[in-house]
Amino acid sequence: MALGLRSARQWGAMPFLAFLLALAAAPAAWALKAELGPFIGTYVGTAQVFGEDGEVEGERDMTIQIEEGPKDGFVITWVNVSLVDGRRDVPGVERRVATATFVPADRDGVYIEEMRGSLFERRHLADPLEGEPMRWARVDGDRLGVFSFGILEDGRYGLQSYERILTEVGLDIEFRAVLDGQVVRTITGHTVRVE
Repeated sequence: MALGLRSARQWGAMPFLAFLLALAAAPAAWALKAELGPFIGTYVGTAQVFGEDGEVEGERDMTIQIEEGPKDGFVITWVNVSLVDGRRDVPGVERRVATATFVPADRDGVYIEEMRGSLFERRHLADPLEGEPMRWARVDGDRLGVFSFGILEDGRYGLQSYERILTEVGLDIEFRAVLDGQVVRTITGHTVRVE
């Protein structure tokens, strides 16, 4: 009997211990939610694409979805529809979809992309020397920046920065593509949060 009571007491203490452990880990999770929380959501909007000479090259419709991800990180999916003469219901329209998963790095406010080669491979970090772009993200107040670095076959480098800036109604977009130090494309746009 005494053994049965003792076991019951030990098991009764387990939820309390689990609660204490969760409480100890909670500040980090709360800080993460406070940092990323304002960005979580779905946004739709439009953008203009500017070439190297600063002239408008095209227009895009955009959808951006930011959601909580694994390991206290986040997943971002963006859809770009390149319009033809301001329309999306004519031949020549292109639609691109990209998704990236970011997990916290060892620095506050910094996240690194986690990649998966296939369903059966472990996640790994990108290797720019193998042609894989290396992506990381940074939260800085009302800005969520995603950056991509790649090394081309001829040794030149490419760097892209994609800033999403919180507004009262959604996100403003600032994109810049740099090739060997030269800005070759910029994109600016506005989105609204949707339900």
